[in-house]
Amino acid sequence: MSFTLSRALWATRPLTRRGLLPVVAATPTPYSLPTTEYRRSITKYVRIIVKEELPHGKGYKGDVVQVKAGYARNYLIPQKFAIYATRQNFLRLDMKDPDLETAEEKSARLLREASQEDDQDLKAADILRKYLSNKTLTIWREVDETGLVPLNKKGVTHRVIRKKLGIQLKIDLDDHEVIHLKPDPVEMEELDDEKIETIMKEELPTSKDEVCKTDIRKHGDFIGRIWLAGDFHIPLKISVVEQ
Repeated sequence: MSFTLSRALWATRPLTRRGLLPVVAATPTPYSLPTTEYRRSITKYVRIIVKEELPHGKGYKGDVVQVKAGYARNYLIPQKFAIYATRQNFLRLDMKDPDLETAEEKSARLLREASQEDDQDLKAADILRKYLSNKTLTIWREVDETGLVPLNKKGVTHRVIRKKLGIQLKIDLDDHEVIHLKPDPVEMEELDDEKIETIMKEELPTSKDEVCKTDIRKHGDFIGRIWLAGDFHIPLKISVVEQ
């Protein structure tokens, strides 16, 4: 009885459990994937019109870009950084949808935008030039008996100038804006605007890509140059004095 019952029970077990069929792993379906991975695979994007510069340089005013739907819905739209790129919004802003532009319209728009950027760069350069015209950046350094900043102390480099501009004169330069320094001191009272322009043109690097290696380690007056967007050059007066 017991033997017969055991065989009967064995016969009712699934074929895979009885060793008659190989066990094959089930093929995963989207519904069996981990929740985060599945959500990532169906992330939706939307087009937006940028109204204010986006964080981390992801878009600038007037740009039409694609972003994640949740990012637009939960942050960009409520914070007034952007609006949805709908037909009604293009009409309201008097803008042409870039996706509907002809090649000629696109070329004309790019030329127009480039011209506007040049005008903005020129205005920014003029404002900074006027602001700095009667200002001197002062930096304090101790020197030894030879009149030089000791080697174990920090000299005055373009990085120091960039930091001091923000602290003293409230000028925060962008990463693409470059500072070059004349290594030798000058007699500031003998310099007029024309002579300063000559120094910047003849005694400082001629390429914006050239990294300034000047390390000022003595007291005196010095000339620097701020290289802005649009290749505009602004003179900077620097005074290194006893701490």
